Amino acid sequence: MTGPGTVLGRLYRAAPAVQDSVLAAALLLPDLFLFSDFALPSVGLADRLLTVGYAVLGYAALAVRRRAPLAVFGHVWAHALGGELLTAAGAFDYSPTLALLTALYTVAALRGARPAVLALVSVAVPVALSVRAALADVPEAERLTSLLGVACFYGLLHLEVWAVGRWVRAGRAAAIRDRLAVARAEEAVLSERARTARELHDIVANAVTVMVLQAGGARHVLRTDPDRVECALEQIESCGKTAVAELRHMLLVLRADGERLAADEPSFGLADLDPLLNGVRQAGLTAHLRVTGDPAPLGRSVDLTAYRLVQEALTNAAKHAGPGAVT
Repeated sequence: MTGPGTVLGRLYRAAPAVQDSVLAAALLLPDLFLFSDFALPSVGLADRLLTVGYAVLGYAALAVRRRAPLAVFGHVWAHALGGELLTAAGAFDYSPTLALLTALYTVAALRGARPAVLALVSVAVPVALSVRAALADVPEAERLTSLLGVACFYGLLHLEVWAVGRWVRAGRAAAIRDRLAVARAEEAVLSERARTARELHDIVANAVTVMVLQAGGARHVLRTDPDRVECALEQIESCGKTAVAELRHMLLVLRADGERLAADEPSFGLADLDPLLNGVRQAGLTAHLRVTGDPAPLGRSVDLTAYRLVQEALTNAAKHAGPGAVT
């Protein structure tokens, strides 16, 4: 179990150095029992203490393996090489293996392809010495067969650990790419929402401004100029219908199949400026449209954006500048 109150749960939340220290301690004894003469009854206490002390020198570096993978690998590699050389010299019988495997995995999982490949190639030196030590007492007639078996065992063991490290690194990279893709998608959604909000603001603000101005003008001439009141009411009705049509278009775009529907719906552009100008003219603003040069075809989004810019400018002029000429 790994609940919040269990030992494994607390270890899972601990700092990486604490986790790696526990891992090193957990690997130390199996390494001594499997790859040294530590457990043999014939080995004296002094030799056992020497073997344990030397093992601790290598395993202590694993506490910072994630902080400095290459430095730790170099230390553990030298420790493994030293263990093989001391074994050959008769100081003790110890081939440090699990620490080297852990350091190799760490480099493969946390560093790029080049350092990982170099680390894999470099372990061939201590592995070769370890194979040689394992064959020291093998009879000459059985040496070739034993050499193939031991070499394959050690070689495949280190290769598999290295491959697992590379697989873990690839999985982490894929997870990061997935998170970035999700973040970009969320950013695109937020951007689209902001654009839609601006569109709705432009639609409603322009229509309401024109209708308010027309209604105010109609109120002042209600009894003196009925024809002008009728014209103002017609303009209010026209603005309302236009706003409803634009809002309907926006809602269609926001539907799940909005792309297909939007392609069939009319979209506003610079060609629709005349009705827009007529609306603000009826509201009392003098507006002139001047086109310089030959009109060129625009993309749908660019055309709509240009229309909205003119619409927003006319709305602001009608709201804040009062009667006057706008070009």
